[in-house]
Amino acid sequence: MGTIDFGPLPPRSAWGLRCQFYLQWIYLPVGFTVAMVALLFGAGGGSPLFGGAPKGVPKDPYGDSVWLSRRQYRLELNGTPEQWRERAGFALRRAIAQTSQDPDETIALSVSAYRGVGLEGLDELAGALGWRLDRERLRFGTVALKPVSVE
Repeated sequence: MGTIDFGPLPPRSAWGLRCQFYLQWIYLPVGFTVAMVALLFGAGGGSPLFGGAPKGVPKDPYGDSVWLSRRQYRLELNGTPEQWRERAGFALRRAIAQTSQDPDETIALSVSAYRGVGLEGLDELAGALGWRLDRERLRFGTVALKPVSVE
């Protein structure tokens, strides 16, 4: 097994981003229709597509739903390290605000929130907010963070 690189991750391909950005106009309406049918049959609940965040949770200006927002698209294409730090900071504050403040609880962030700062930068941002990386739970695509007081 290889070592985990803690620096910024490589950017996504421009072609792949372009495909996701433009094809979402096809596959998301289909998904929306399926979700509506599920809601009609009682399989409802809060959904990130409909902004089901609890009251008091800050809105992420880069988008916090399944849609690839124009701002996130531009960030993924050619975002600066400062813009990535801002993005990771928003995502961290939002995830922390959604926790129940249980000392054993962890939060998870997807790679789309921290790609440009990497795990090292994310750990630094989380440390300033009283959280740290849970290095035993690192896996591709998402990362887990826990409060500093948890040992």
